[in-house]
This record gives sequence, C-alpha cells and structure tokens, in this order.
Amino acid sequence: MPANLLKERLKSGEPTFVFSVRMSRTVNIVSLAQATGYHGLYVDLQHSSISIDTAAQICTTALHSEVTAFVRVPSLEPGLISRVLDAGSQGILAPDIRSAADAKALVKAALIAPKGDRSVGGGIPNPRFRGLSGGALAGAINDATLLIAMIETEEGVAAAADIIGVDGIDAIQIGSNDLTTSMGIPGQYKHERVQEAYRKVIEACKAAGKPLIIGGIRKSDELEPYVRMGAARCYFTGADSVFMVEGAKMFLNEAKNADATITG
Repeated sequence: MPANLLKERLKSGEPTFVFSVRMSRTVNIVSLAQATGYHGLYVDLQHSSISIDTAAQICTTALHSEVTAFVRVPSLEPGLISRVLDAGSQGILAPDIRSAADAKALVKAALIAPKGDRSVGGGIPNPRFRGLSGGALAGAINDATLLIAMIETEEGVAAAADIIGVDGIDAIQIGSNDLTTSMGIPGQYKHERVQEAYRKVIEACKAAGKPLIIGGIRKSDELEPYVRMGAARCYFTGADSVFMVEGAKMFLNEAKNADATITG
C-alpha cells in the first residue's frame, strides 16, 4: 500500500473525494469515510474547536485504513504544523498562501531536512514505514507528506506560479468562498473574474506539473468550467456538520411526507 493513498490518486488524476471534519470527535468518522467510499478527510483546525489531541486520534486511526487523513491548520506556525504531523496527519492544508515566501515557510515547517527544517521527533509509529530508519525513514516521510497551499486572495492568484514552483508544495487549492468574498463577489463562482483567476492558477499548475484542486464549489454546473480548464478531479464535498444538517432535513421531510400520506 502506498504511504499516502490520496497523494498517489492526485498524481494519477483519478477521481478523488474528500470531506472535512468539524463536528465529529471520535475515530468512528474514519470508518464512516471508508464505508461510504471517500478517499480522504481533513480535520479542520481552522474553522472548528477540535483539539490537536482529537485530531491525533482521528489521523492515527486513518493510518490503519485506506483513508488519508490530514489537517487544515489555522496558521503557518511551525510548532503547530510539526505537532499535527507527529500526531499522525498525512499532510497539511495551509490557508491563505499569498507568496512563494509563504509556501517556503510551509515546506520548512512540514518537511524534514534536507527539504525542510521540521524537528525529527518520535511521533506516532506509522505502520506504512515499518523497517525504515535514518535517512530512508526521513525521505519516506517527506515523500508521503501531502502539502496543499490554499490561494484565497487575488494576491495569491498573482503569485500562483511562484507558489506552485516551490519544491515540496504538491498542489494548490483555490478557496473559492474566501476568494470570491475578497473580490467583493461572494459566492459568484461563475463570475468572469473568478474564471480568470482559476484560469491563471490552472495554467501555473499545469506548467509545474502539479494539480489544482477546486475548493468550496460543489454544484456540477459551477464545477464544470474549471474541470474542463484542467482542474483536478478531486472534489471536496463538504463538512460532516453540513452532512448532519442536510441528512436530518431529508429524513424529517420523509417523515412528514409519510405522515401526510398516512393521515391525509
């Protein structure tokens, strides 16, 4: 089994499905992800109250599954990035990257020398690295660590080629909600300015031979133009909290319809 299945799927261009964890606090979410056919999940430490300890339990459990678990961090603080990776996260989703300097800071914090400056700690034993030690282990860890730089501003769009060109950055994701909000056109995913931003970033990613991941867009008619442009077939489908709300609504409506049929 590859050390990072999600990273391998991104490289191969296969359809890939990921959701975020903001509400779940137990390792059962990993089993749910695998049972429903997801390839990855990320624990969102930026937009939730989940603790590092809870993230560690989820990520460590995922190491024994076919689901790749990684973490969205709230900042590029090296200590935080190192801690979640030591705790079993198989990658970092880093928000609001605006420059090559930001991207280099992410690589420096997340990867082990010679690529980065991450401290070599004991960490959580990864069953996929059994038998490796020393330089071979460090190299395997670096190769298996997925680093996704999020672009969420026009400043980031302008620097896309420099960002994706940083050695160690595996992909860019456009955070469409924050990008459109920063542009003053929140939620207008088909706006010509948004399309131009996507076009520029996709071209930069193509030139670097790395994927561009669409973030924040879920409807097929809004996704289509960007997939046609060359965005990766990697879909971030939403958050566990949204799934709960939408599922609860659906089953409530079914019960109401059933009641109306029975009593009507």
